[in-house]
Amino acid sequence: MHIRNTLISELPLVEAIYAEARAYQLLQSGYSWPVFERAFIENEILENRHYVLDDGQGVLAAVFSIVWKEPEIWNDTKGNEAIYLHRMAICNQYRGQQLTRKIIDWAIVMAQQLHKKFVRVDTWAQNKQLTNYYQRLGFQWVGRRKLPPQSHLPKHYNNIEVNLFQIVV
Repeated sequence: MHIRNTLISELPLVEAIYAEARAYQLLQSGYSWPVFERAFIENEILENRHYVLDDGQGVLAAVFSIVWKEPEIWNDTKGNEAIYLHRMAICNQYRGQQLTRKIIDWAIVMAQQLHKKFVRVDTWAQNKQLTNYYQRLGFQWVGRRKLPPQSHLPKHYNNIEVNLFQIVV
């Protein structure tokens, strides 16, 4: 398994993985991501901020994206502090194989190389299962934040409360 940038040609596969993840989220927590606009994911791919975990045989086992600064969620306007992981989604057939751990380990190495202090994630404050899971993976809960009704973030962040987690690099 290795992590690499997502190819534009893989966009339909990425959308299918997100669809699986939404169904899994709904089943586990009663919450789920919205359907992400194709242009939104495509933009991340073109900006080299969208990644896949390839199983080595050309099958996409997981997807995720990163951002370099998070002014609305973390007050990091300059992007000096952290790598922010977003929308980590694992294919159903690969659940239970520690792929999220592989993504986090990759992000820690990248953060070290870029002289960042943290790897950070957020999730809905009501999602207790994911909150516990992130803590088992070594993230420290550092607080909650109520997000504004409108911002520059994707719409599913509007007017929600999120739990904030980080790993010190």
